[in-house]
Amino acid sequence: MAETGWEKRANSLRQQLASIKSRAHADTTKSQELWRQAEYCKVQVLAYQLEARRKSLARSRGVAFLAENKKHLPAALGITAGVSILTGILTKDGITAMNAGITGLSGALQGLGETDWAVCLGRHLAVASRDNITRGDVWVTWDSLKTALRELEELVKNGAHLGNLDNIIYELKKSKKFLFVIKAPTGGATA
Repeated sequence: MAETGWEKRANSLRQQLASIKSRAHADTTKSQELWRQAEYCKVQVLAYQLEARRKSLARSRGVAFLAENKKHLPAALGITAGVSILTGILTKDGITAMNAGITGLSGALQGLGETDWAVCLGRHLAVASRDNITRGDVWVTWDSLKTALRELEELVKNGAHLGNLDNIIYELKKSKKFLFVIKAPTGGATA
């Protein structure tokens, strides 16, 4: 028995509907994966920004240390010159040597400025040395924050939705098993 015009149209529409459903399912899967990656990137960017801020503060502290203790200046400059010369000899490229020297100086300054770091989980995240934390804010150790951020990454991998920065800070504050809160001294410094 031959199909009538309506039956042909109905079969054609069923096939088109099946194709649309299949594409919609594939698009949903792709969008969920993109969403998961975006959530993961939020944690990564936050960790990167906090680490960059910590390194910058460490370099500033290193410069201040050298300014106060000029006897360490020759060693820092010697490291820079030595790295530059060695890199220049090995690569025969002046720009690479200069970059290596600057990187070496930056690393030396950062090393001189390293300390125990703390992070404020207030409205805006802040990084400070533990001896410069303020009263009235929630401060946590640097290492415990890194552990809590890794836990957030795991939550995101399992499908958690973090939302905006306020929500991320809230989630970090909930990570009590990972965060070690620091009490500011009663005469706490101001940032």
